[in-house]
Amino acid sequence: MSGKVGDNPYRASGVVKALSEYDDDQIQSNIAMLGFKVAVNGSLVRYNLVDQSIDEYFDTSGVDAATSVNDARSGSAPYYYFGGAAATITNDADSVTTDGDYTIYKWTDTASTGSYNNNTAQDVAWLVVGGGAGGGGALQSADSGGAGGAGGYRTGTAISLTAGEDYTITVGAGGAGVAGNPDATKGSDSSLAGPDITTITSTGGGFGSNAAGGASGDGGAGGGGGASQDGGSGNTPAITQYTAAGETTSVQGYDGGDGTGGPSACGAGGAAGAGGSNSVQSGVGGGLGGTGSNNDITGETVGYAGGGGGGAFNADTGMTATHGGGKGGRGNNGPSGQSGGTNGTANTGGGGGGAGSTSASSSTGGTGGSGVVILRRLTSSFVSGSDMTLQSTDVTATAQPDYGEFVTLMEDGEGTATLDTDIKGYISRDSGTTFTQGNLVNEGSWGTNKKILAFHDLDISGQPAGTSMCYKITTHNQSAGSKETNIYATSIGWR
Repeated sequence: MSGKVGDNPYRASGVVKALSEYDDDQIQSNIAMLGFKVAVNGSLVRYNLVDQSIDEYFDTSGVDAATSVNDARSGSAPYYYFGGAAATITNDADSVTTDGDYTIYKWTDTASTGSYNNNTAQDVAWLVVGGGAGGGGALQSADSGGAGGAGGYRTGTAISLTAGEDYTITVGAGGAGVAGNPDATKGSDSSLAGPDITTITSTGGGFGSNAAGGASGDGGAGGGGGASQDGGSGNTPAITQYTAAGETTSVQGYDGGDGTGGPSACGAGGAAGAGGSNSVQSGVGGGLGGTGSNNDITGETVGYAGGGGGGAFNADTGMTATHGGGKGGRGNNGPSGQSGGTNGTANTGGGGGGAGSTSASSSTGGTGGSGVVILRRLTSSFVSGSDMTLQSTDVTATAQPDYGEFVTLMEDGEGTATLDTDIKGYISRDSGTTFTQGNLVNEGSWGTNKKILAFHDLDISGQPAGTSMCYKITTHNQSAGSKETNIYATSIGWR
């Protein structure tokens, strides 16, 4: 049988028409994009497919910290890497400590002002406590003294500090207690000031009244009243408050406690800096110091701004105080040498205790505790605008590959990165000893200013033999606010 073969590319004569080579670049990119979506939906760390590795940067396990440079990572999802140098803080804090991911700066010196300057804009938590006031004195066989009020207490979860600005810190000293009937000393103010913020001032505590029935001082928290005397006024919401976002205190302190009537009355305790009560103990006991506030900005819970306890008259027990406040002195029946008020605790803003009255001699009120200023910042903060090298950890190929595939999701955070100039991509099969650069192509967008960059079939056969696959991304000509290139995800494949 004979016949003619139809008109098709495969002729009976054996002449075959050439077919176009199949291009799987788009499929490779689509597989990478599906891998990215799977990682996002499952919050997956770096994971591997057959001849492919995918990283959405949910953690840092896929990045080689030893070879990467200026590889700053965003602090919250969606995670991305950008060129950032570690923040540099210039300060003269009296102590610098760490608590997990945070660094804490604490100023306690009342003799001179302190300073703080950071080279990156950052929100910091803050605590500013004024100096506590001195307790009132007592005369021999007379009325006892009122307690000193606590320093003003103010704290907040976040205040924005500008890069390169100098901030000034002032720590208020505690007020001195006195013997007999002179006025005690008010505590000094503490503050955090800078050219771009509203100054945060915590007022020093108000002094306690003396044995002669003198008036109590007003302050962050009011001083305690002596016999038949009203306590001083605290700094309530009627006083203008700092209104920055993140402040957690609406007042600095409350009024001092009032003294009870009669010649045998005793001074009441000064009110606390925050949440204080104006406790009064009638009869022979001094007033209870107002309750202060606990704060864990340093990583440990510390009590601040407690009011001093009022001095006792003809009592065996001077009244107590908490949160740094000084205890009131014991009266006529107290053991020898314990009639004076106890000092407030240093760097808590606690008020000094009022003096107790004895038949032996006049006695002295306690000195107020000095104030404190504390700032708390995230340690791993970075200044954007640095050139970055982002190199992955190795993935072992099942066989030595000759070709590489690369897909990354990038964003022009600021400006526009020129491919193969401001951003470059590389693949290695010998653990990064030798890299081959690919020519990046924009294969589409995945959001505003966000691009899918890729290269395919990169010939890596000329590299030394190996199966340790890794990639490297470098960014160049980066500048804060002008050109900032962000990398959200990367996939490499090989064959």
